[in-house]
Amino acid sequence: MTLNRITPYITLFFSFLILSCSSDSDSSGTNTTDPTLANKQALGASARDFLSAEEFTSMNVEIAYVDGFRPSDATLSNLRAFFSARLNKPNGITFTETVVAASKVGSLNRDEYTKIEEDNRTVFNVGDELGVWVFFTNENSESDEGNSRILGTAYRNTSCIIFGETLRDFSSGFTGPSLTQLETVTTEHEFGHLFGLVNLGTPMVRDHEDETADDDGEETPNKHCDQENCLMYFQTVADATSTTMNGLPTFGEFCLEDLRANGGK
Repeated sequence: MTLNRITPYITLFFSFLILSCSSDSDSSGTNTTDPTLANKQALGASARDFLSAEEFTSMNVEIAYVDGFRPSDATLSNLRAFFSARLNKPNGITFTETVVAASKVGSLNRDEYTKIEEDNRTVFNVGDELGVWVFFTNENSESDEGNSRILGTAYRNTSCIIFGETLRDFSSGFTGPSLTQLETVTTEHEFGHLFGLVNLGTPMVRDHEDETADDDGEETPNKHCDQENCLMYFQTVADATSTTMNGLPTFGEFCLEDLRANGGK
């Protein structure tokens, strides 16, 4: 396993296994002259905004997708239940669907999918409504290497990308998992990072951040949970590619403590 040791860019590679996710942070500051910049902050900066009703009492989630890569109705239903169970948004949660032109550049890097967001995003923070961008792309990640694959990436305070082509590769065939399972687990895991987990904007009540030895033998925090039964465990999204997964994973006890202490349910 190789771990990128630069904290704002979290990528976990597993030789001959699946890459669970990467969390790529943008450290851009805010500027009151451009209201869209409130949605271009570092990953984890809006953790409490998601969880509590202090600043935002409602949420509008822009479900952006390339034609043919729309998440299933079951996936969207699962996300609604997921948000309702954990977020204090008394004025409701809305989904806005946006179709994005298919990419022709091949595998996407950060600059490319950030540009796609900037060219297509229509939902931003407005008044007491939090705006969110989730993009289901027709491509895979340029960071894929060998037998390692990235299924999703949270990269700004209200932005994440789901690599739809990679999910379809794993769900195809008679032995693959359901696409809804892959979409749900990957998207909910990335939202866990947007909610500030683990130790990424939501403080830990008890120490449970996973530390894995790198090539130098040093243990480096990797912004995932060390509890194997948790949605935020580093291997959870990889396990979703297996047909043996028993039900959809949820947040473990320690992550739930963190979310509740930071304004969530």
